[in-house]
Amino acid sequence: MGHAWYSNWLVWLAAGGGALVLAVILGSWAWLRVTAVQRGVTRTLRNISDRLVRDVMLPDGIGGFVPVDALVLRGRQIFVLDIRDVEGAVFGSEKMDVWTAMGRRRRYQFSNPIRPMHDRVTAVKQLAPGCDAVPRILFTSRGHFPKGRPDGVQLLEEFAQPLLRAKQKAPVSIPSDLEQIWTRVCEAANVQPGRERPEPLKRG
Repeated sequence: MGHAWYSNWLVWLAAGGGALVLAVILGSWAWLRVTAVQRGVTRTLRNISDRLVRDVMLPDGIGGFVPVDALVLRGRQIFVLDIRDVEGAVFGSEKMDVWTAMGRRRRYQFSNPIRPMHDRVTAVKQLAPGCDAVPRILFTSRGHFPKGRPDGVQLLEEFAQPLLRAKQKAPVSIPSDLEQIWTRVCEAANVQPGRERPEPLKRG
């Protein structure tokens, strides 16, 4: 043989291609695993909503903006949602500045999520005066509250259960005045009506 196997470029090409394919498969699996909870949250919100937007910034009426994880229109209510994916036991109250989560592998703290809700609800009320703005802080099923929880704090499944309905094949029909209100909310959030998320920023 004129060349040893290790000098054959076809062998190295095949090995490199196999490694690349394996890396893509492992990367895709990791991405699907990491985003599984988020995709499950979105599916649940789609099922219970007449209209839905996710991950938006709303004008606060005084020249600034407030972030909102999700707005769910159901009937004449707009649920203003703060969604948390926290593993383990969660300890917090309305008066505590910092809440604590204790999982199997880590313990960490985060700011009281109730307090920013006032500004978010105020922003929604300014945009949608014909609707009730209802704040909810939702935790996925990976978290639990062994010592109770404040009003307005729920597990996602608990919040969604009374609002569940058969899967819709077409968008839910809503009155024209609500459609106008929702369009105003979407425009303020820089979301095209009928879409769930704002358009990505274009870079020059």
